[in-house]
Amino acid sequence: MKDIYEVAKLISKEKVGELTVDEQQQLIQWKSKNEKSYMLASDSKQIQKKHGLYSKIDREKSWEKITKQVPDLKPKVIELRTILKWAAVIMLPLLATTYMLNEVYWSKNPVIVEAGSSKAVLELSNGKTIYLEDYQGIDIKSGKEKLASNTNNKLIYQQGEAIGEALKYNTIKTPVQGEYFMKLSDGTKVWLNAQTEIQFPEKFGKNKREIKLISGEAYFAVTKNKNRPFDVYLNNGAKVEVLGTEFNVMAYQDEDEIQTTLVEGSVKFAKNNDEIILKPGEQSGLHVETGQIQVREVKTDIYTAWKNGKFVFNREPMESVLRKMSRWYGIQVICDDEAVLQRRISGVTDRYEDIDKLINLIEEISPIELELEDDHLLVSRK
Repeated sequence: MKDIYEVAKLISKEKVGELTVDEQQQLIQWKSKNEKSYMLASDSKQIQKKHGLYSKIDREKSWEKITKQVPDLKPKVIELRTILKWAAVIMLPLLATTYMLNEVYWSKNPVIVEAGSSKAVLELSNGKTIYLEDYQGIDIKSGKEKLASNTNNKLIYQQGEAIGEALKYNTIKTPVQGEYFMKLSDGTKVWLNAQTEIQFPEKFGKNKREIKLISGEAYFAVTKNKNRPFDVYLNNGAKVEVLGTEFNVMAYQDEDEIQTTLVEGSVKFAKNNDEIILKPGEQSGLHVETGQIQVREVKTDIYTAWKNGKFVFNREPMESVLRKMSRWYGIQVICDDEAVLQRRISGVTDRYEDIDKLINLIEEISPIELELEDDHLLVSRK
C-alpha cells in the first residue's frame, strides 16, 4: 500500500470509527511495518494544526462561486451544504493526515532531531529533587530559608558564608541534550555542558571553597579571593586549584583525557604528586589510563565555544565530534569504520540548530555519510 492518499484515508476513517473489517486489517498490516510513521501521521496535535489551516477556507463563499458558475446547482444548495459539512468531518482530517504522511513518512529524512536546551536537575541536601526547567521564577528553599532563585534558566544562589563547620551540599545534573548556568554563593559563575554533574555547598566556609566535578564539562569564572582558594576536585582524584580566573574543565567518563583549559588568570592542576601551573592559553591533558600529564598551547575559544552556543572543530577526530553530537542531540552513533572515526574535520556551526545543519556541514567537508534512523545516527564512507 504505497499510495499516500489511501493510507491517509484509512487513518482518517480510523479516527472517526468508520473502518470496515477489511480496511482495519489493511491498516494493521501497514502499521506493523511503519509504526513510527503511523504515530507521527496520526498525532492528534499535529493533525489539529493542519486541520485548522484547512478549516480557514470559507466554504460558504466557495460554494457561492460554484453556484454562480453552475446555475443548475442552486436548487440543491441546502442539501449539498449539509453534505459538505458532513464531508468536512472526514475530509479536513484526511487532508491534514495526507499532508503529515507526505511530510513525515515519504520525505528523504523524516527524523527531526532537535538541539539541546537549558534543563537540569537540582538535588538539595534534604533529599528534595527539583527539575529546574519546570521551576522557573520560583525561589528554592530549605525549610524557610531561601537558598537560590531560578529565573530565565539561571540558578543564582544567595551570597554569604556558612555558619559553623558543617557544610550542606547540593548536586546539579544536566542530562543528555541539556545545559545550565549557575552562580555559586561566592559569586563564581559556572556553565554546565550536557551530561555534567557537580556537587557544591549551599554556602562556602570561611577558609576555602571546594566543589566536585563528578563528570562532564563545565566552564568556571571564579570570583577572586586570595584568602580563600577555589578548588575543583575531579572524580579520579585530580584537582584544579585557582585564586580568581576563568577556565574550562572537560572530564567526561567516556573520554581518554581530562582537559583543563585556562582562559585567563592562573591555575594549578594536581594529580597525586604531579603538579602543573598553567598560564593563559595553555591546556593540561591528563591521560586517564597512564596518568601522564601533558601541557600544550591551544586556541582557548575552540574549547570554550560550547559555552557561547557554537560547535568549533579544528582538525578534530570524527570520533570526538560524534561523541559531542551524541551528548547534545541525544542520539546513538553507529560506526564500525575505524578510518572514518580517525578522520579529522574542521568547521563552525550554531549549536542550537537542529542536527541536520551539522550533518550537512560534515558531509560537505568530508567523504563521510551520515544517515538518521529514528534516534540512531549511521556513519560510513561515501
